[in-house]
Amino acid sequence: MRGQQLILDYTEIDNNSFVGNSALIPQGYHLPGNMLIGVLSIPPEPAELEKNQAKDWFGSPAIALPRRQESNPFSAELTSNPSTLRFIARAIVEFIRIILPETAIIIFSILFIAYAHDLVTQYPWYKILLYFPLYYLGFMGLPAFFTTVILKYVLVWKFKAKQRPMWTWSVWRSEAITTTYEALSIPFLLDYMRGTPWLPIAMRILGVKVCKRVWMNTTDITEFDMVSLGDDVALNEDCGPQTHLFEDRVMKVGTVKVGSRSSVGAGTIILYDTEIGTDCKIEALSLVMKGERLAPGTDWTGSPVQPA
Repeated sequence: MRGQQLILDYTEIDNNSFVGNSALIPQGYHLPGNMLIGVLSIPPEPAELEKNQAKDWFGSPAIALPRRQESNPFSAELTSNPSTLRFIARAIVEFIRIILPETAIIIFSILFIAYAHDLVTQYPWYKILLYFPLYYLGFMGLPAFFTTVILKYVLVWKFKAKQRPMWTWSVWRSEAITTTYEALSIPFLLDYMRGTPWLPIAMRILGVKVCKRVWMNTTDITEFDMVSLGDDVALNEDCGPQTHLFEDRVMKVGTVKVGSRSSVGAGTIILYDTEIGTDCKIEALSLVMKGERLAPGTDWTGSPVQPA
């Protein structure tokens, strides 16, 4: 939307290009093949793209990366050209990943409706007000959350730093847990806990290292054991300690450590293998590149971050 007009245009992304989380490809843009547009980034202007042959771009405005980290070498069968058996195995896992949350929602909803019906038809209003939240927690919220907890500890137990190609069981397990977490735990329980002391407790159960008096207004955490939050940390709305990236069709997982009394702004993304020092402040909609070490007591802003 611009100037009270809705602008629609054909946008094209060619083969083997990668667009990161929260990145924006403008309408009418043609992104050539074998390009990488990083997390929370935009592509370069077409004129600049014609002059610069770089394939990897990060930030807003975009800057070219002259060289990025090489991925571990894996065979094409594990990255881009899977065998028939591997394709069938992934199809089965993906089918279960789709069906499991929906099945759980149906079961929990039937139980909740059945028992809540008796409550609202047989009890006075003050008992309904008193018991209804407990019914919701007992039949919807807590079962949805602990389904994710059980799945996480059965399939993975503890997330660790690693590099794995996308056509492997390790990646499928991790993505299955993430899907269940986003489909069950977040909408049915954790979203209601934002900004309360209960959300850090729930995150500890999932494996996040959460110290004292942490304030969280985000649930955007995936590899839970890879995140460490110091005392009095503040995570604002929808910021994300992003502990994995897919690069060259390889899933790379690493740690994110946020020091005590640090504040992370709304919509900010912190990439893996990053350490935020104590008493740091990161403004909203910023991007902390992987491998960064932000000095204690400093302020940062931008995508990628620079001293404020």
